[in-house]
Amino acid sequence: MLQIETPRLRLVPCTVAAAQAAMSDRAALEALLGTRVPGDWPAEDLRDFLPVYAQIVDEQAARQGWGIWLVLGVSEGSLVGDIGFKGPPDDFQTVEIGYSVLPAFRGRGYATEAARAIIDWGFAQPGVWRIVANCLADNAASIRVLEKAGMRQTGRDREGLTWEALPDDIGRGPGRKHAQKQ
Repeated sequence: MLQIETPRLRLVPCTVAAAQAAMSDRAALEALLGTRVPGDWPAEDLRDFLPVYAQIVDEQAARQGWGIWLVLGVSEGSLVGDIGFKGPPDDFQTVEIGYSVLPAFRGRGYATEAARAIIDWGFAQPGVWRIVANCLADNAASIRVLEKAGMRQTGRDREGLTWEALPDDIGRGPGRKHAQKQ
């Protein structure tokens, strides 16, 4: 099974079965993931999207990593958040990322660690030349995550800030290594 491992996290694609279990059977989801799933996951945005995700995502695409990834804290023994791509690379070889960390696990660097890992993984895939993200202009925590993950701000509008990373923008400094398993 596809997964990404970092020093403290294990990222696994959210399959259709996991999305369906997340909507109706937390115990089944915990059994699928082999870890605890806190009661406040998923956050509202993802909770509203999961029924659609379970209907529109192709199981093959989910298993290939172009959807939601679940972020599992190894030492926590718990799901700590989610991250992922908003689809496969488009005609411009661009993918967009989004992420969320549960309140109990914020401030520990998990979002940055997961973002770095998913960005590295994305650039290792064929057909990806640019990775973008968006955040609200007043979301200081998300701004720090995107900066630390090696992205740079490219724009600002009423909706917030836009960010991008190109392969040359992302260095492989300390803590940038991760293992990918198939």
